[in-house]
Order: sequence, then C-alpha cells, then structure tokens
Amino acid sequence: MKGLPHEWLIGGLKNSAQILDLVLADVSQEQARTARDGVDGWTVLEITCHLRDYQDIFAERIRRMLEEERPSFRLYNESARLALVIDNEYARQELRAVLDQYRARRRWLIERLSAATASEWLREGRFAADDVIDVEMAAAHTLLHDGIHIEQIARVLKQ
Repeated sequence: MKGLPHEWLIGGLKNSAQILDLVLADVSQEQARTARDGVDGWTVLEITCHLRDYQDIFAERIRRMLEEERPSFRLYNESARLALVIDNEYARQELRAVLDQYRARRRWLIERLSAATASEWLREGRFAADDVIDVEMAAAHTLLHDGIHIEQIARVLKQ
C-alpha cells in the first residue's frame, strides 16, 4: 500500500464523516434505536456507536505509531467487539452525542494526519511479529471501515 496519496486519504476521512452526518441528519433517536440490520443485526444506533468506538481504536493506533517505535496492538476479535457493545451500553446511547464524539475524534485524526511528514506516514506498528501495518495502511483501513458501516446504515434506513 505504500505510496497512496496522503491528501486523498485525508480527504476521504473528511468526506466519510460528512456522508455519515448526511445519512443520519434526519434520523430520530427512536429510528436509530429501532431500525435494525435484519432480525439479529445491529440497530443504526449500535452501528454508529461501533463507528465511534472504532474511530477511537484506529486513531489511538495511529497516534501510537506516530509517537512510539513499532508499538504492538491488540486485535479485536468478535468477542472483543461484542464486549464493546455491552460495556459501552450501545443501546442506551444518544445518537447525537455519539456523532459528536465521533466527529471530535475524527477532527483530531485529520489534523494529526494533515501535519504528518512523509516519513511519519510510513511509521509502523504490529499485531503480531509478521503482521505489520503503517500509518498509511491504518488511515486507509479507517476509511474502508467507515464505508462498510455507512453503507450498512443507509441500507437499514432505506428498508
């Protein structure tokens, strides 16, 4: 993934946050709590909470890569993801507050990446000895993760 245009990644991170705002602009708290991705799927509120929490996880990984030498990261498996749902009480959250938290962390990430030098974009971290990522890959992963879940929210709201 080396050599991605950093301005493109930063622009994509800005745009995906704006798209999320547009998709959720007219969604009420009640709609967010009840519109669900299938019988056993997450609600719009839970998906938005997931986006917020993973925004924090992705931003923290990037921060650590920029500040530490090859930090090690925890891999979030399915049980860890589900623990976030319970521990952070997704179903009890207020949609607008969740969006505000997401936006604040996204603004921090965009500001930090906008100030990063070319060599900082290549700084690395790892999940395991042979599973190395760099800031560039982490930013791209954040953008892809946004796209998956923003599409999911839009699809659920359309049903």
